[in-house]
Formats: sequence, C-alpha cells, structure tokens
Amino acid sequence: MLKNRFLNGLAAILLANSALVNAGVETLLASDASTETADVLVISGDKLELHLDRKMRVLGNASISRGNQTILGDVIDYDMQNDELHVTGNSHINLGNAQLSGPELRMQMSTSIGEMKEATITMSEKLEPNKTDNTEASHSTVRGDAKTILFEGQDKKRLIDARYTTCAVGVDDWYIKAHELELNDYTESGVAKNAYIEIKGVPVLYTPWIGFSYSNQRKSGLLAPTYGTTTRSGFEVAVPYYWNISPNKDATITTRELSKRGVQLQGEFRYLEDAFSGIGNLEYLPSDNQTGENRYYAALKHQHNLGKGWSAGYSLEKVSDDQYFSDLSTHIITTSRINLPQQFNLDYADEAWRFNVLAQKFQTLDKLSYPYERLPQMTLSGNQYFGNFTTNVYTQLATFDSNINAPVKPTGTRLTLYPSISLPMDKPYGYIIPKIGIHHTSYSLNNVANNLDSQQRTLPITSLDGGLFFDRDFKVSNRAYTQTIEPRLFYVYIPNTQQSDIPIFDASISDLNFSTLFRENQYTGNDRINNANQLSLALTTRLIESDTGIQRFSAAVGQRHYFADQKVTLNNTELTRKNNSSDIVFSLTTYLKTNWNVNAFWQYNTEDSKSTRTTLASRYSPEPGKALNLSYSYKRETAIAPASNGINQFDLSGQWPLGQGWYGIGRANYSWQEKHIIETLTGIEYNAGCWQTRAVIQRVSTATANANYALFFQIELGGLASIGTDPLDVIKRSIPGYVSTGLIPDTY
Repeated sequence: MLKNRFLNGLAAILLANSALVNAGVETLLASDASTETADVLVISGDKLELHLDRKMRVLGNASISRGNQTILGDVIDYDMQNDELHVTGNSHINLGNAQLSGPELRMQMSTSIGEMKEATITMSEKLEPNKTDNTEASHSTVRGDAKTILFEGQDKKRLIDARYTTCAVGVDDWYIKAHELELNDYTESGVAKNAYIEIKGVPVLYTPWIGFSYSNQRKSGLLAPTYGTTTRSGFEVAVPYYWNISPNKDATITTRELSKRGVQLQGEFRYLEDAFSGIGNLEYLPSDNQTGENRYYAALKHQHNLGKGWSAGYSLEKVSDDQYFSDLSTHIITTSRINLPQQFNLDYADEAWRFNVLAQKFQTLDKLSYPYERLPQMTLSGNQYFGNFTTNVYTQLATFDSNINAPVKPTGTRLTLYPSISLPMDKPYGYIIPKIGIHHTSYSLNNVANNLDSQQRTLPITSLDGGLFFDRDFKVSNRAYTQTIEPRLFYVYIPNTQQSDIPIFDASISDLNFSTLFRENQYTGNDRINNANQLSLALTTRLIESDTGIQRFSAAVGQRHYFADQKVTLNNTELTRKNNSSDIVFSLTTYLKTNWNVNAFWQYNTEDSKSTRTTLASRYSPEPGKALNLSYSYKRETAIAPASNGINQFDLSGQWPLGQGWYGIGRANYSWQEKHIIETLTGIEYNAGCWQTRAVIQRVSTATANANYALFFQIELGGLASIGTDPLDVIKRSIPGYVSTGLIPDTY
C-alpha cells in the first residue's frame, strides 16, 4: 500500500547513510589521537596530501571505509579544523546492499549538516521464498533519485524532487514521486508532500501530504484508495484512513462513494490485550439513492481469557435488510449468506473436561430457513483413564426456541446424557476397541399435543472397532515404494425404540462417506438415534514413496451391512434404505510425478445400479503460473431430499500463460440441474517485471437476489503500491493452484 511502503527503501538507505558519515568522522579523529579503543579506519587512494595538520586530501580512487561501509570519490577533502568533508567526482556511499551516489557530497561532520545534489540511490533486496506458491527466493532491485538531498542534522534529512521505482535501469515504466520528502531517523518516520504515482509518464494517484513509517511500524495516515464497479451499486471509490491508536489498538475508517447509491461510511476497530481481543465492523449508508432507506451492517466479535481454563466471548452480526449483501457486497462468500448469528459463548477446558455454554439467535435473510435458536445450550464432556479402560461422558442441556410464529413450531428443552466405557487394545499390527454406553434423552416440549409435552428415550449402544495393518516393499523403475493394505471393521448394535413423536431440533441425515461409515449414529444431533445391528467393512491401500515419504496413491472401498430393518426416520420422510446393505463407497487419491493430482469419490447404489453421489476433482500444475482444474459434483435427488438438495454441477478453472508476460485466468461453475451458471470469472493479467496489472469480471448468482456483476481492476507496482480493487482473494478462492504473476519466477 502507498501508506505502508511509500519510499521506505529511500528511508532505510538514508538512515544507514547518516550512521556511516558520523561513525567515519569519529573513527578518523580517534585514529589521529591514537586512541586504543578506536575502530579500524582505512583511507586509500592514488595520492594522499596533508596540509599543516589541518587539511587532508585523497586523490584518485579515493576511499574512506570502515567495516562494510565505504565512501568513494575521485577526490576527498577533509578540513579537520572546520570538521568538513567534501567529496567531488563520482561520490559514492556504499552500504552493503545499498548505494548512494552523486557528483558531489558536502558534509559538516559534527552537526551532520550538508547536501548531495543530483543523487541516485539503488538497493538490492532479497525476497523470501513463498512457501504457499512454491516459488524460490529471488532478488529485487529498487532505485531512486533526488535533485537534492539535504542533511539537516544527525536524525533529519530532506529530499527535494525525489523518485522511487523497482524497475530495472533503463525501464522507467512507473515512479513514485514526491516534491519534498522529510525523514526523521529518531522517530523512524517520514512525511511526503505533493506525492503521486506516475505510470508511463501519466500521474494516476495524488496526495498533497502523507505520513509513513519506514521501520515496519504502524503509523496513522491515508491508505491507497480502491476502485471498482458492480451492476447493483455502479462505480465505486473507497478512501481508507488508518488510525494507529496505540500499540495494541487500531482502526480503519473508510469513505466509500457508490455512484448509484451514495456515500457509505465503513469502520473497523481492532484491539488485542493479554487476556482478550476483538474486532468490530460497522457499515452505514444513509438514504440509499435506490431505496431511500438507511442501510447498515454491524459485526462485533470478542474473546476473553478469564484464567484457570475459562474463556468467554460473543459474536454478533446484523444487517438492515435482506438484500444488503447482494446489493453492496462483491464476494460470493458474503452474498450467499442467509443466516447471521448473534451468539454468546462461555468455555472451560482442562486435560479431562470440556464445558461450553452457547446462547445463539439468527437473523434470517431468505425468509425460508429458520434454524432453531439455542437459549441456551450447555455441553459437558470428558474422559478418564482407569488402567486399560477409557471412560467418556457427554451431557447436554439445550433450550430450543423459534423467532417465527406461523406456522407454529415445537419448542422446548432437551437433556442428553451419554456415558460410555471402552477398552482399547493396540498392537503394531492392528487394534481392537470394544465399547458400551447408555444414551438417555428427555424432553419438555411446547406447541405439541398435550400427551407429548414430556418424553424420554433411553438406548444402550454397543460397538466393536478393529483393524489390521499389512505392508510390503517393492521397486518400480529402481524407485522404492511401500504398499499397505489396511482392512477395518466396525460393528454397532442399538435396539429400536419409538421416536417419531420427538420433534426435530437439530437432527439431519449424515452423508455416507468413510467418516460416517464408522459412526454409531447416522443422524447428526441428538433428536434421532438410529436402530442398528450392522457391520461396516472397509479396505484401504496406500502407495508410499520410500525415499521421500510422499503418498503417491491411495484407494479405499467400504460398505455397511445391516442385520435388521430400518425403523427410525425423520418426520414425514420415507425409509432411507430398503435392503440389507448400504451403498458402496469408493475413494481415490493420486499425487503423480506427471503433475496430475486426482481426488475422486463415488457412491454406488447396488439395488438400482445407479450412482448416488460422485465427486471428481483433478488438477494439472506443471509449474507456477500453469494450473488447470476440472471438477464435477453429482448428488442424486431422493425421496427424502427435495429437488433443491440435488446437485449436478460442473466446475472448470485455470491460469495459463498466453505469452509475452500475459496470463489468462477464468472459472465457470455451471449447474446442469438448475440450467444456469452459478458463478463465472474471467480475467487477464500482465507481468512487466517491475509492475503487474490484472482485470477480472465476476458474475455471482446470490441467495437473496438476482445475479450481480463485479469488475476488479488493479495495478501493482513492484509490491510497493497498488491502485484499484484487489481481486486476489476472489481469484485464489475461485482458482485452486493460482499464483500471482509477481511471484512467478523467470517471467517475461
């Protein structure tokens, strides 16, 4: 950002420059006085002249150096009586990775007052490797110049007509310019006056005054403005102001001008203490030009460590109207939200026990899905070890309420107790875990028939979990591998009991996968406990590269077999199974040396010989900047799943070089079931080495309104400043494997 990094390189160089000049004088004088503790000072040149012990002149390849710091010039004159240093002809100050040069340097050593005219500055900076994008470390050269550098004391400097860029010598595509730049080494901060960014000779961003810190310290001031456009709000400009309140508190206040709606105010406040932290966000749009209403969004989050294992916090969100996100946001993660939580939590945890209190309400935006509110819910769980035995206890007391009156929904209180004991027996070749428990639930209900307002359910649960491990070593093309075969079985017995009169507060059916295949209850929540006399079987094989430990291939197949008919269902639904076995599930994962990665899941129904669910995700990424992703998701509609819950989607995305520094990016997410595109993104990027630009158009189908279009355009100047709305979060979410062009090595 302009505020955070504006001319920081200049400041760092000049800070080091001040230290060199002063240290050089002190060392030179100490050497003349034969002080034993003086640092070593080296003076060299083709010719050295001394005049009456008052003046010294070094001619031809003259240099004064100490350590890795050196002053060079054709001629160096030092007036010891007046304490003046004068370097003429190709004067240079070398500071390791930085260099300051000009035709002439004058400096009064004791006061650090002087000047260098027509100064040029270069600095080589090593960039750390990016672990996420697998890019290697590289070097970046930044350079600048100033008509005059005025040294105004030990800690103060002033640059007149200064420029700064990361472009190579001879490439003047862009500059950050300032008519006057004041630097204070003591406060490690600076002030730029009449500063602007110039691209291809055209000024594009101007500020009359800006303050900044050049020691990675936060400093109050304006941030770079952002630009964008959407179909619902029109062209927008946002100007943020950063307020560094204290070392542990800050705020950002933003004025956002929307051409179709008016001026919106945004604020973010953050705080961090030893025992607590939090963040608050507020957005307010007075008198929306489209609706005439005042519109707002508020979000408050706080978490407090109370000590001795206790903590508490809250998370509150609210918007003025149901269309707020679809009208005023450009991110699908936000626009797809339909329930905003307002909740409070109290927690306790130690080595054996965990306790949680949750009070939760919602603001529902789609006027359809109204989840139950928990006012409150208290959960206690823990485990203890007695010899080889492990005991577990789970208890929960929850009060469920509803924020709608029609139609009338059952409400009430539910108490759940589930103690259990197990005996794990582990060996290097396998394991077996027998377990037994009692699951008890009692209800006190409202808005139900009179004879159903008080209900209880008690069920014993018995399970046996076991597995074996086999492995063998072999070679393929002189490369060593280890193959494993891992069979596993899981038996569960739960008797049947009448549950159809119990309302559904938080229960739903779990999807069948390799996690739920080995779960006691196929329902989530505590309102339904399935009857079970069943055995789950699975077989997994893995291929592991012996030298690296990388898993190149894994495959698994599993199925559940039932020895009793299904009796327990959700309200008003048919039986989910009618045969004595579940669907067969398959999974496949590959990590190939050909740079193809494939993840697949398949659920197959043996009764009707049809697929129930299919998920396929593949990626080809031979090098940074090249990524192609193809995925397909299918979930068949069933009698208990309405059409809206079926899925049949195709997703294609990628990033690929087009040549000469250009890259294309795109994504298309199409629903065959709904016959329309859910989200599309298309864009183009250009990397010129010292600057990058990207333009992205996104179309989003929102949950509460029609599709919204957003345009993102950004110019990034060598990582030092950016202009426009940053689309990188949108791109990275939409395109797995994407790498910013500025991080791709060996680009055009």
